[in-house]
Amino acid sequence: MPKNITIKDIAQEAGVSIALVSFVMNNRIGADGKQKYRVSEATKERILEVARRLDYRPSSAARMLRQGRTHVLGVILSDMGNIFYGTIAHYLEKMAHLHGYTVLFGNTEEDPEQFSRLVRSFLEKDVEGFVVVPTQDGAAGMQQLIASGRPFVVIDRHLPEFQVPSVLTDNADAMRQALRAIRSQGAQKIEMVSYAMRISSMTDREDSFREVMGPHAHIYHLPFNLTDEDADAVADEVLRKETDGLITASNVPSVAVLKALFKKGVHIQQDIRIVGFDYSNVYNFFSPAISYILQPLPQIAQKAAEYLFRLIELKEEGGDIGQVKETIVLKATLK
Repeated sequence: MPKNITIKDIAQEAGVSIALVSFVMNNRIGADGKQKYRVSEATKERILEVARRLDYRPSSAARMLRQGRTHVLGVILSDMGNIFYGTIAHYLEKMAHLHGYTVLFGNTEEDPEQFSRLVRSFLEKDVEGFVVVPTQDGAAGMQQLIASGRPFVVIDRHLPEFQVPSVLTDNADAMRQALRAIRSQGAQKIEMVSYAMRISSMTDREDSFREVMGPHAHIYHLPFNLTDEDADAVADEVLRKETDGLITASNVPSVAVLKALFKKGVHIQQDIRIVGFDYSNVYNFFSPAISYILQPLPQIAQKAAEYLFRLIELKEEGGDIGQVKETIVLKATLK
């Protein structure tokens, strides 16, 4: 097997000390911001040329030990199998790569115990910061994060009991857009399909729906791990009540209810109008295509990543990240 080239080999070849090679290769500087050792440009170039010629590959583990940093982020989402979270994960990883970080991903499946386990596991792996989607009843996991002193940013959900850095969508405004859209399509008896989970993204949409619809507001609540039978029961009730408009609060229950209605012979977008939240390729199978609320997923990921990098940098500089609790609210659009 080929020999692993070390800085000792480079020092011997370049005719300099091991310490000098170390400082050139690691760009060491002192607390005053100046190089600890003065190295002429000619010597520096000779060392770098030897390193290239010998194909020197520094150990990332050794570098992390020297720097006291891992350059690893922890991202805890609800379900990356859902295109919503999968897209956010994609953009977060791209942003992390551009800034020299790798990412550990975890799914909670909306289980608060799994959320706590993932937080604990990522802390043990010494991640430098987190982007998280907290679960319902996820206070224990959040308290672990806060107590750890690690920088973190919450996305998709706001937590009134915790003042924490957050990047959110304006769900109330998005629901008002959805209602205007479905009414413009002629629907009059409008109902809503949501999750039974009491997470802020759902409750904000539901509260806005009730505010606009008043005493006529009716919302069906489906479990997170919904079954065909759950969706069939909603479809039966919708048909019994002769509902002509449905707003679905997420893409998974939207597809499930669409499938149930279609099986029962309903002409989607003719007998009943649908407006959904978040994209699904199923929406284009109907004519006219189903309108949906598009959340700005690339911007959510970008803002969350930039926020987190700012917190990490502030901590590295000795700043108090506990005082940074900004909430960024982004606007959704109707598609």
